[in-house]
Amino acid sequence: MAVVFISHRAADVASATRLGRAVNAVGHAVHLDRWEVRIGDTVPMFLNDAAATADFFVLGHSTLGIHAPWVAQEFLPALTSELDSRGIAFLPAVLSGSDVPARIGGRPCTDLTTDWDRGVANILSALA
Repeated sequence: MAVVFISHRAADVASATRLGRAVNAVGHAVHLDRWEVRIGDTVPMFLNDAAATADFFVLGHSTLGIHAPWVAQEFLPALTSELDSRGIAFLPAVLSGSDVPARIGGRPCTDLTTDWDRGVANILSALA
C-alpha cells in the first residue's frame, strides 16, 4: 500500500482529516499534521519527514486561499518539479471554495467540493 502525505490550509483541517480517514480506511498510510505533529515538533520537521517517506503528495487546495500570481507561476511548478525528482506523485484536490480549476501545477485537479464520494474515488484510483 502507498504512503500518502496530505497538505492543507488550517481552515480545511476537517476536510483533510475526512480525506485522510477515507484513504487510510482502504489500507494506505497517511501523513496528516493533525495526527502527527506534537508539542515541541516543528512543522518544517514534520513536512521534511513526511515528504521523505511519501509515495503521493495530495495538495489540499482551496479557491479561498492565496491567489498571488507567484503561487501559480513559481511555487507550484517548483513543487511539482521537486516531487517528480523524488518520485512522489502529485495529486491536487480542491477541499473548499468555488471556481475549481481544471489543473493545478499542470496536473488534473480532483474536486471534492461538489461530489465528495466521486472525488475520493478518483484519489483512491490514483493511489492504486
